[in-house]
Amino acid sequence: MLGAVSTSLLNVRSMPTPSGAILGQLTEGMVIKGEGPFDNWLQLHYKDTFGFVSAHYLKPVNDLTRLTGTVNTSRLNVRQAPSSSAKQLATISRGASVKTLAVLNDWLEIEFNGETAYVAARYVDLVYVSKGYYAKVSADRLNVRSAPYSSASLFGQISLGSQIWVEGQQQRWSQIRFNGNRGYVASRYLTPIDNANTDAEQADPIALSDHQDDISIPIAELGQGLSRLTPTTILTVTGTSEQRNAAATWNRWGALLTELSDKKQLDVACALAVLCVESSGKGFEQNNSDRMIIRFENHKFWKFWGKHNPQQFRQHFRYSNDKVWRGHEWRREPSGEWQSFHGRQLNEWQVFEFARQLDENAAILSISMGAPQIMGFHFERIGYQSAVEMFDTFANSIQGQVNGLFDFFSPRMLQYLKDVAFEDFAGMYNGKGQKKVYGNKIQKHYVAFKKMMPNLEQNHS
Repeated sequence: MLGAVSTSLLNVRSMPTPSGAILGQLTEGMVIKGEGPFDNWLQLHYKDTFGFVSAHYLKPVNDLTRLTGTVNTSRLNVRQAPSSSAKQLATISRGASVKTLAVLNDWLEIEFNGETAYVAARYVDLVYVSKGYYAKVSADRLNVRSAPYSSASLFGQISLGSQIWVEGQQQRWSQIRFNGNRGYVASRYLTPIDNANTDAEQADPIALSDHQDDISIPIAELGQGLSRLTPTTILTVTGTSEQRNAAATWNRWGALLTELSDKKQLDVACALAVLCVESSGKGFEQNNSDRMIIRFENHKFWKFWGKHNPQQFRQHFRYSNDKVWRGHEWRREPSGEWQSFHGRQLNEWQVFEFARQLDENAAILSISMGAPQIMGFHFERIGYQSAVEMFDTFANSIQGQVNGLFDFFSPRMLQYLKDVAFEDFAGMYNGKGQKKVYGNKIQKHYVAFKKMMPNLEQNHS
């Protein structure tokens, strides 16, 4: 069982009884993996021995994008496969942040240099960020460190009275976002603020200037909307890449997907498979300051702006003439080197922000947005008066993104999905040139999800 502590302090006992000796305590949000539960107790490894915690104070870990990991040993090997005999790719040091993709028995599957790699799970402290809160800094200068250790390197400092968003706790440390990075500050220098009396729009702009892009998404995903997104049945994120992707997507948004699919008389597995393929089931990128996932299309920017400014366009953007979705490169300076940018959200946003300086509306029309990756020029089709309105909604709400997916489905698209004719659907959604590739991907995710949820009631009308 994989669970996160749901109370401020949870005792680890020597025996599975309330009278067992206390070996130590776990703080809220800490993630543990153990055997059970047995008679409402979970057995786990704790400080080179066995311990027991009450399962009553654990909650399921249903969204791996909210898992944060910190290396707890001096040097940790990163391997190509989940085996101590697998090829060693690198080592990472104590305090390093680890982005966890899946928990595989004694190993963590992680993202490493844009690829998939593995580390031994016992050497990484995991925290589940399921809720957050505002806090005010009570120290003159509060150090922001790269890890929850007093010896970790400094990211910077936050001044007295600044208001920040706290993502979670690790022992005596609070996890925050700082200049786009995950950072840690000593909890004793923070004073929680009542959210009911807090208005982010009226907060101190200097205090929030480093964090405004980071605050909007956690509020949207971790606030009241969470209960409307998360399904009752939580799947274990394991198995093939398609199964892991399908399970993670279901755990995030299964309730909302089911509700919207029922309205369309559609098998929820079809909508889920589409989201898995379009954006790996994510609407926001945690490693890019939690900003919305986008893809900037050079050839579309040519259509909406470049053809009217051809000389300036060609100084900064280029793409293949025959297959216009390929060969996308850009450069900030006319004499600079050409760079590709697809595949990393930080780079996508750099190009997009540059294009916005040239023409904001044209730039927004030229990006695909969020989990469903709907192009900005489709704003009217899904009910918006402008591309900017669509952008603002998608950038601040996962509900807006998922609703947009269902609004985008035409009657013919819906029929193709109901007929499980995924290649025909992909021809309309992704374009005829890519329909075989995308149709096959959708099919694989559909099958993976159906195998994991065979007893889930589906509407096949």
